Amino acid sequence: MYNITLVCTNHSELGKCNSDELHKIIELINPDVIFEELSQDLFDKFYKQNQIPDESPEIKSIKMYLRNHNIEHIPVDIDVSQDLSTSDIEYMFNTFKQYDVYKKLEDEQTLMTEQNGYVFLNSKRNDELIEKKKVTEKNLMQFMAFKSNFHSIWKLFYEEHDNRENKIIENIYSYSKGNQYNQAVLLIGSGHRKSIIEKIKNYKTQEKIKLNWKFYGS
Repeated sequence: MYNITLVCTNHSELGKCNSDELHKIIELINPDVIFEELSQDLFDKFYKQNQIPDESPEIKSIKMYLRNHNIEHIPVDIDVSQDLSTSDIEYMFNTFKQYDVYKKLEDEQTLMTEQNGYVFLNSKRNDELIEKKKVTEKNLMQFMAFKSNFHSIWKLFYEEHDNRENKIIENIYSYSKGNQYNQAVLLIGSGHRKSIIEKIKNYKTQEKIKLNWKFYGS
């Protein structure tokens, strides 16, 4: 009872990281509940209103699974902060990519994702690359023009990551207190893997309800 497998993903198709491969993983786990990294608003737009034509591998694979399995799939994320615009975030990361030291890390991550798919996304090596990129971002900002503006965006971006992860775990525990299930899956972007695993381990010591967390690839 209350088994949950964390499977980390990439939000776009890239080589072996695709909806067919993710669907195979979900089929092997055979969940009766899927927790999705979506806010309620985005969930409704994807599944009820069909307002977003460009579906991520996660959405595609879940829709495949739902064809043959009558299960619940639950949005557990929250809406993004109004203090951050998508254009600001994209501009910031595109600027980082102009530097060779950052691009080298990005290229390795992209190549390994393409070649090894979800095995890589759920590995310690990917965690290491994500951490190295974050450190490199901090270092690069020291030499940038308008670095105070960049740092403000960067700080808000990672603060929001932290807040979203906390709410995702909180929402899963809240759902679990009111609903029974045997096997669940949480699909979330691999950029959250290391930090959300740490939060899960801390949460397990605080909550009365005991969820049996497993980490795909570990």
